[in-house]
Amino acid sequence: MPEHNYVEANGLNMFYVENGKGHPLILLHGGISTAEANWPKQMEFFSNHFRVIAVDSRGHGRTNNPTEEFSYKLMADDIAALIQALNLENPFVCGWSDGGQIVLEIGINYPDLTKALVAGGVLSEITEYYSSAMKLWGIEGPGEVDFKKLREVIPQFVDALPEIHSPVYGPEYWKKLLHDISKMWLDPSSFPEKRIKQINTPFLIIAGDRDAASSIDECVKMYKQIPNAELAIIPNANHDVYEAKPDLFNNIVLEYLLRYME
Repeated sequence: MPEHNYVEANGLNMFYVENGKGHPLILLHGGISTAEANWPKQMEFFSNHFRVIAVDSRGHGRTNNPTEEFSYKLMADDIAALIQALNLENPFVCGWSDGGQIVLEIGINYPDLTKALVAGGVLSEITEYYSSAMKLWGIEGPGEVDFKKLREVIPQFVDALPEIHSPVYGPEYWKKLLHDISKMWLDPSSFPEKRIKQINTPFLIIAGDRDAASSIDECVKMYKQIPNAELAIIPNANHDVYEAKPDLFNNIVLEYLLRYME
């Protein structure tokens, strides 16, 4: 059965869910989601092969954020501190969307920390394609959120936000979270651009061919720039490919990671 735990890391009281045995695999959820909301179809599957540790990122779910800061580099520092606190030896790390951006920063800033990395729904810079998606979802600009439009586009997800983010800061906190984190989403300096060429850790980029945030062109560009990279495009899938096509997603990631167990 999954275990719920906390660990002190980088000034945070970080919540994580753990299940399974074997080589550690850290799962990093997307922005304004949580470990349990993002990865239910992955936790059980991967726990048959790995010691799975799904983390609530700073300011999300049950993890606090005393400084109220958000940056992908800072959140990569959080995960590096968690790895040290839990004495994990060269774990695998798989992240989606914001979690994938954190994975990119781990690859850039912590080259010897992990055995292999997986990132999905990611981009190296703000593109017009991405900016259009943000506006479609009601993210009009940094710190400018049209909550009515957001609810119209993803009503079920928005309905869940008060509950999944209430444990630390209360049921209305999700609005502040979205307001604050949208500044990071639309800040060009948040994204690694050409720094991704520094990544030498084995790296899998995975995406849906209909991802509204990260285009196939962007994924191919990153694939060409990252040494040792592999690219998997899942057909007829949008940004939530891990949820919409879990069997295909899970088996692609598993096959990739098992090659680095040898």
